[in-house]
Amino acid sequence: MDDDDYWNTSETKSKAFSFDDDVLSPQEILAIGQKSYPGQKDESVFSSTISNAKTPLLPLSSLVSPKVLDLILLAQSGRDPNERADPDQTVAVTLKRLVLGRSVSLRCHRSLKSKTELLDGAVAIGDGNAIITVVLFLIQSLNKKLVYELLSARPLALNHYISFLQSEGKVSELADLLIMLGRSPDAAMYQFQHIIKTQGNGVDGLLRKLNNLLSNHFNQPGVDAHQAKMVTDYVKLLEWQKCANKAELNNRSTLQCLSYCCEQHWHEGAGNMMSPLTLCQRQQVPPVQYDWVVLNVHGNSNKWDIVESMFTKKDWLGRTTVSSNIPMETLIARLSELVASKQMLALPQLMQMLGKWFAH
Repeated sequence: MDDDDYWNTSETKSKAFSFDDDVLSPQEILAIGQKSYPGQKDESVFSSTISNAKTPLLPLSSLVSPKVLDLILLAQSGRDPNERADPDQTVAVTLKRLVLGRSVSLRCHRSLKSKTELLDGAVAIGDGNAIITVVLFLIQSLNKKLVYELLSARPLALNHYISFLQSEGKVSELADLLIMLGRSPDAAMYQFQHIIKTQGNGVDGLLRKLNNLLSNHFNQPGVDAHQAKMVTDYVKLLEWQKCANKAELNNRSTLQCLSYCCEQHWHEGAGNMMSPLTLCQRQQVPPVQYDWVVLNVHGNSNKWDIVESMFTKKDWLGRTTVSSNIPMETLIARLSELVASKQMLALPQLMQMLGKWFAH
């Protein structure tokens, strides 16, 4: 059967398609021409016809209507036809699709009124994903200062966005947001926490970044004095660790460094950099914390002579009494856990307290 006879058969006509039929789905359009017919070779109908007929090629627009062509291109792209922006799409429809997790374009919402309604609707629903999606769209399409003003009037949206920036590690954007909202102390603390978490074990780099943060943020008016002191003390500790030049001390806390000094440099006098007393004075360690570290370090090492010398003294009658900044009940409990020496536990004050303790 030649080509003309093939296309004129009633069976083929019933299976043929109309280029003007706009109701076909993209999948149906792509399937046309891939369908095999009796007597057809491996090549498609279109390729065999075109190769045999020596006729000039016609423009594609003369064969396919623009709407059908759009559907073909959309289907080949693999995208969902619903992703196309609908100029009549309402705020309610957009929010419904967001909450249900369906693909949706926000570009049809061009006016400030429509965008504000989107944000208010997401906040009213309380869906965190919808809120973040809308906020990111607003940041892309509006002035950032205006977006921050909208967020400041909507605490739920603001908190969701702050959490998003934190989880994504976008510290600069977070700091800019908080500073613009008048929350400079919070911005400084977030930056401090991020530097500590991400710096690693390099003391020099950490010290450089914290000194810069301290001068640019924590020394500014309005910053919480307690927070500023905390950062200053930590910088002083890093400077001490740098001078100590011991890898095991890098990025350790003050009390961990104090434990090391009590264990390795107990007999060094005040004024020596590695002396426990010098470190206590430098970092302003409270007396109760100092006593607790000394008790645990030397108690665990069974150096009860040092513990006794630290926590006992002679009164004016020559009697030995217990002296400690640690509450007596806590001291006795810890001595018992450390299996203190009989000589230590036999002190009159401790014996008296132990009697009351066991009586309860």
